[in-house]
Amino acid sequence: MNHDLKEDISQFASILQSAFNTVQDIFYIMEVRNDEFYYYFANQVGRGHLDYEKEMEGKTFYEVLPKEKADFLIRQYRKCVRQKKIVVYSDEIVVGNQRIINESVLTPFTFKDKMFIATVVRDVTEYNRKITELNHIKNSLEINEERLNSLVHNDGDAIITVDSEGYILESNNACKKIIGYDQLEIVGLNISKFFRNNDFDTLNNHFKLALENQSTQFNSYVFHKNGSSLYVNLKFIPITMNGIIRGAYVIAKDITYEKKDYENLQKSDSQLKSFLNHNADPIYITDLEGKIEFVNDSFIKTFGFNREELIQQFNPTIPDWLKDETSGLYEKTIKGNSITDLHVIRQKKNGELLELSVTFSPLYDSTDEISGIASIARDITNFKKRNLALYQENQDLNLIWKHSTDAILLFNQNAEIVKINPTFTNLFLYKKEEINSLSELYLDHQKNQILELLRILDEENPCIQFETKRKRKDGSVIDVLATYRKVENGKTFAIATYKDITKEKHILQELAISEEKYRKVLDASPEPLLIHNGEIITYLNKAALNLAKAKNLCVMKGRPIADFIHSSNKEEVLNRIKLSIRRDFISEPVIERFITLDGESIYAETSTAAFQEHGQDYAIVMLRDVTQKLRAEKSLKESEERFRIIAENTNSVIKIIAPTGKVTYCSPSIEDVLGIPIWDEIGKSVTSNIHYEDLELFEITMEESLKTKKSTALEMRCIHRDGYAVWIKTHITPILNENEEVERIMLISNDITDLKQKETTLTQMAFYDYLTNLPNRRLFYKQLEQAMLTTDKTGKISALMIVDCDKFKLINDTLGHDIGDEVIKEFANRLKLSLRHKDTISRIGGDEFTVVTPEMKSIDEVISVTERLLKKMNEPIYIFGHEIQLTASIGIAIYNSNSYTIEELFKKADQNLYRSKESGGNIYTLD
Repeated sequence: MNHDLKEDISQFASILQSAFNTVQDIFYIMEVRNDEFYYYFANQVGRGHLDYEKEMEGKTFYEVLPKEKADFLIRQYRKCVRQKKIVVYSDEIVVGNQRIINESVLTPFTFKDKMFIATVVRDVTEYNRKITELNHIKNSLEINEERLNSLVHNDGDAIITVDSEGYILESNNACKKIIGYDQLEIVGLNISKFFRNNDFDTLNNHFKLALENQSTQFNSYVFHKNGSSLYVNLKFIPITMNGIIRGAYVIAKDITYEKKDYENLQKSDSQLKSFLNHNADPIYITDLEGKIEFVNDSFIKTFGFNREELIQQFNPTIPDWLKDETSGLYEKTIKGNSITDLHVIRQKKNGELLELSVTFSPLYDSTDEISGIASIARDITNFKKRNLALYQENQDLNLIWKHSTDAILLFNQNAEIVKINPTFTNLFLYKKEEINSLSELYLDHQKNQILELLRILDEENPCIQFETKRKRKDGSVIDVLATYRKVENGKTFAIATYKDITKEKHILQELAISEEKYRKVLDASPEPLLIHNGEIITYLNKAALNLAKAKNLCVMKGRPIADFIHSSNKEEVLNRIKLSIRRDFISEPVIERFITLDGESIYAETSTAAFQEHGQDYAIVMLRDVTQKLRAEKSLKESEERFRIIAENTNSVIKIIAPTGKVTYCSPSIEDVLGIPIWDEIGKSVTSNIHYEDLELFEITMEESLKTKKSTALEMRCIHRDGYAVWIKTHITPILNENEEVERIMLISNDITDLKQKETTLTQMAFYDYLTNLPNRRLFYKQLEQAMLTTDKTGKISALMIVDCDKFKLINDTLGHDIGDEVIKEFANRLKLSLRHKDTISRIGGDEFTVVTPEMKSIDEVISVTERLLKKMNEPIYIFGHEIQLTASIGIAIYNSNSYTIEELFKKADQNLYRSKESGGNIYTLD
């Protein structure tokens, strides 16, 4: 190295040492000689980092560092020399138990025809740790979002997300299944589109509650995509973000079929009640104690008792001598056995005895436990008397024998048939010579009963009657009422009569089936019924149990009715209950407040009817749950009151106008927003203070809203009383009468002047670079696209230049970011001064700029502009006492009509920029 060069380099090193010893980052300069690298300079931090006590100047990596470390650095430094551009790499070291990550930046430069590499090493351990934490948080958020989306989109109910104005933002898969719309069809629609006009108020009330952070639920009809109506249950759930309500989730469940089932059940219940009450046979129901709970009209007519003497009393029609026998029948039925066609004796109120054919059937509650016994009876008194008369008269009158409607036969003590009447032949198809013994009429399993029958007739009872089955000649089986009477007349031991009751048995079976169906319908009846004696509860049906939140009757029966009356009206209701069991009590529907078993407060409309049973006064109460109705009415009243309070106190300007356009109401806030007193606004045209440039827009929007009868909104300017313009956002809402005609229009306006100014500022921030005030990358693409379209139309060429400030990183690192920012500003300013008015400049990052020159006549004109740029950039810059020499590298791509896409054109210019920088900078490349 000659003396002058060495002196210059020493002088240069002295300058570097004074500058870089103050830098906190590690800084080295390596001299490149014959593909080897020698330490030329290290700042104080760098020497401390290497922990090398000897003189470093002129030492190689292998003389200072371990071989493995030296090999690694040689590869990075050779890459920097080969590519002649900045190389950045990271490596790790371990100090104690701490892992440290360093980032090194290698910058090649030449000085006095010598090549050097400046190295800056920064500790980026903390930076990398923060990046790792941020990526972890991002991954967690993405996983949670996927879980939420999976839950929403796979739910069986339709889930719709709406914003605060009711417009649909998103829907799940079930939405298409329920109302026929998929997400692409439904997004952007207002939720009111799916409701009938007369349901709008209900929808709006519930939506307002959701926007007030209240979850709400109601049932309504909605339109399916095919035009049909569905009955759905709707839930509105507020969406809150950062404490602000942004909209609501709407969850819809199709309950159309449940509603139809409920209506059909009511219809069936009415039909079966009519059948039960109008049945000609006496029907009654008893509880497990044997007390009567229900009798039909035929029962009262047959026995002469009134309902007050029957309900909740033991059956007074059972004679005292038959009560034990009847108790046995009840016990058998309570065990789950049905008893059919049993002949019993019962007594009327006047003491007259009746013979009945009775069926006993167990009744089951909702838990399949037997809760009572249903009985249906048929009066067979006259029937029995007629058989007896015929039997007696047949002994004397052969004529009656021949014309008897019953089959009659005489048999001896061996059960051999002695004689039969013509009816027997007609009924059983046997002639006298074709039948010899009773056994031929008996079914196989009955034949062992014949000997017992003969013994009973001979020893115990001269007359026996019962219902049974007998077999005919052709093998068919019929139901008969059989009567056997001992006569002992010559060869005749006894006489038997058979009455065909097959049809009657069939009818009784049908009645039993109908009675069972009616019982099930009563169990499922949705109308709550309660019976009390003025103090305690004696009966509740299933619907009443559900209303009281009770699982079964035993939980409620026998408890004081006062336990379930709300304290707010207990005294009044108890007084009414005491009056309700009087016969002269006139029932008027009244709404009362009750408490369920789980402590919930409900309102029920009650209707009461008094009756008496065995001298005891009772009342039956029909309840209708009106809790939701009252809450809805209260909500409506509160909503109206809230509107008045809001209108008088809100910052929004609220106006009510007639269809003619005259203002009929205006809130006081108009004076704060537009400086206009209320008295000066009412009676005027709604357009009186609208800015003339926005008047047409307002009239078109108003006309559209009146035509569609739907709410809409617009932004416009109004004139303040002092003359300046105020930006407002106005919501126009038609108010319809019961005939779906527009009765009034409500305007709600809010001052958005500040918001408009913020939008302008945000637009500036979104599309312009904060440092140079030049368009940023987003706006650059729009400008480039416009230039290409102009070329496509006119045929004139457009050029895209990517301009890079040479050695900017060195300036930024050595002189600081503040000076670096001033360099960027000056660089941008020189670009502006070198270009035409129609050319556009953008800063797309760091020290990289783009220039779009549209409508150029030729490539020579492009080159002329480029050379002017390079010349302007070569002029020295003076910033904060520093003289800085700048140069620029430029890559150019030429666009002819339809020659490139935006991406292809940008890539071409970027490749040319790279070639310019590889050539050392301060030039342009165009190919």
